[in-house]
Amino acid sequence: MQGGQAKAGRLEHGEEVRSALDWAIPRARIDVMSARKWLLTSAVPVRQWASAAPVGLCVVGCLLVAACVTEDLGPMPAFEVPQWQDGETSVYVVTRNDSALYRSVVTLEFDEEMGDVTQSDSVRIVPTLIVTNVVQPLSGAEWYFDSVQVAFRRDALSPLRTFRSVETDISQFELTARYARGTVQIEKQTIDGSTEEELRLPGRFHSYDMVQTWLRAVPLVSGTSFRDNLVIPFEFRTVPVKFLVLGTKLVATKIGDVMCREIVLILPTREVRFWYELAQPHRFVGLNDTQNDTQMLLESFQPAHNDTLSAPVVR
Repeated sequence: MQGGQAKAGRLEHGEEVRSALDWAIPRARIDVMSARKWLLTSAVPVRQWASAAPVGLCVVGCLLVAACVTEDLGPMPAFEVPQWQDGETSVYVVTRNDSALYRSVVTLEFDEEMGDVTQSDSVRIVPTLIVTNVVQPLSGAEWYFDSVQVAFRRDALSPLRTFRSVETDISQFELTARYARGTVQIEKQTIDGSTEEELRLPGRFHSYDMVQTWLRAVPLVSGTSFRDNLVIPFEFRTVPVKFLVLGTKLVATKIGDVMCREIVLILPTREVRFWYELAQPHRFVGLNDTQNDTQMLLESFQPAHNDTLSAPVVR
């Protein structure tokens, strides 16, 4: 534990503590590994940590919240649910500076549950998609396990809940977010206890945990653009973002060359480029985060059973 405290001291005085969004979206949890260890083991509550962050970061956070409330997001394109499969499994390798560091295993499973009367469901049974992403280091030098499971509707592509569990060699935390009409209830368990908060949500929102899969439904037409708000349960807030569909890109992977459409996620301070297969089922092939010299690339894919639902158009 003393070694962890020493690392925490170096972080607090000499290293940049990045926003949770920096590792949540690209899932390249590399340059914030020790920072998260400090956050999880420190007795300082998250709110106090935020106030101790660099002034510029705090100002940006305030501007993001204000923008989320006041900005007109404009129209959304018509999303078309892809031909994803029950049980399909994708394996990715995360590299930084050409060094392979992490493996990410993403599994999709179909399910269904009773409709929620609070959301005015007209059907008794709601079809859902359960996406599980497990990230572990390729090297045994450090112990790290990150499991995220997000459930969202297969018909409307709206989030229902998220469960996240993170373990390191010195600490762990669990986080649950449950979405209801216009709100999200967030509970975070750390070694220091439990924190709960309910957020009121803007009219348009999605969970950042579903972005990697949800973008498979975006119309892959060059020039398509739209704005959205991403809910970040780890920080108890939402962040306004913009998505832009670019041109085609031939991406070389271990399973062969894949013709993709590039979608760029535009954040206030950086961009992350996602690659999606042009052909059905529009697999997520990888991403490139040039600012952090980080790349995530498909290593293997195991197909499964096609969805029995007709592919609805979601607006």
